[in-house]
Amino acid sequence: MKKILILTPRFPFPVIGGDRLRIYEVCKELSKSYELTLLSLCENKKELSYEVDDHVFKSIHRVLLPKYRSYLNCLLSLPSNKPLQVAYYESTEFQSIVNKLVPEHDLIIPHLIRMANYAVGFTIPKVLEMTDAISMNYDRVLKTDNNAGLKGIIYKLEAKRLNQYEKSIACKFDCNVLVSPFDRDFLFDINSKEYSKTLVCSNGVDLDKLPYSYSHNNRILIFIGNMYSAQNFDAAFWFAKNVLTELRKNGDYVFKVIGRIKEDDAKKLRAITGVEVSGAVDSVVTEAKGALAGICSVRLAAGVQNKILEYMALGIPSITTSTGLEGLEAIPDKDILVADTVDDYIKYILKLNEDSVYSENLAKNGFAYVRDNHSWQGKLKPLVDRIEKII
Repeated sequence: MKKILILTPRFPFPVIGGDRLRIYEVCKELSKSYELTLLSLCENKKELSYEVDDHVFKSIHRVLLPKYRSYLNCLLSLPSNKPLQVAYYESTEFQSIVNKLVPEHDLIIPHLIRMANYAVGFTIPKVLEMTDAISMNYDRVLKTDNNAGLKGIIYKLEAKRLNQYEKSIACKFDCNVLVSPFDRDFLFDINSKEYSKTLVCSNGVDLDKLPYSYSHNNRILIFIGNMYSAQNFDAAFWFAKNVLTELRKNGDYVFKVIGRIKEDDAKKLRAITGVEVSGAVDSVVTEAKGALAGICSVRLAAGVQNKILEYMALGIPSITTSTGLEGLEAIPDKDILVADTVDDYIKYILKLNEDSVYSENLAKNGFAYVRDNHSWQGKLKPLVDRIEKII
């Protein structure tokens, strides 16, 4: 059996969504035909000792990279052209283990551009799982009110570096993978070699783990996401401050934020009347069940929003921004609602609350969309096929 080496900037266990879910599902599909080795960076000793009861990886290797070292890496990289996103994850110990493992493998897959540089020096086939065009996200930040002061200076510097790095590093791989055509079009010219060798493989959803259960008997709005992500916190805070405040003039609506979050950010959200912060939970299904609507108020995102797929799978009517809809083929006003202003959100939420037939039809159509279009096996088949040709 051929062997593939997987490099990840974060230990993917427990599989709790976002980039961890993405790379895990990629590996789960590949493990049906290949023997996989996982090499991950870990932020703490808890991740180093986490027991994995899983049959996806033949072997697992971990390297500790404490935050203080990552911060120092970033500081040292400031005078260079290296993106902070890349410098943060540099480790000589990690590279040393990569060097030892590569001769035993037939292909190497770094996850995200943060890991790409670890693979470029080898002659074996290489596939870069980019997932998102990170520079597109930074470009969008610069167009919002989040670009003032020192933060704005850093974002401008990083956006330029990232865009140049993403384009140059992609040239060094046999295949690149993104989740959305919007990301591919942002990075590569349609006539370029990089465009032609870049696959678009969207995200999937596991319907067995997210059972459909429609309900229409409350005024709870939910937001699912890792709130350590600047994009997610920006989205949730914007909605709470701008939409919820106005919406509550029409009734006692509650905005429930579900996902791991920093305590300071949780306090900021809880300070807004009507906001509940669940933090990390044992079961997202239990916490989200029966919500009136799932909110995806992202302004800064790139790629595909897993939270939308999860809302739809659970039978929760979904409202997203135009940005959040990118990468999905769901039909607005049929499978999903699209709102880019406070008034749009309020209009749709009130209609969902007042018209149960309209609400249930939206939930059923959303579920049908993910059922028919977003199985992990189906979405990742082009990648599996391409890897088979490469090795």
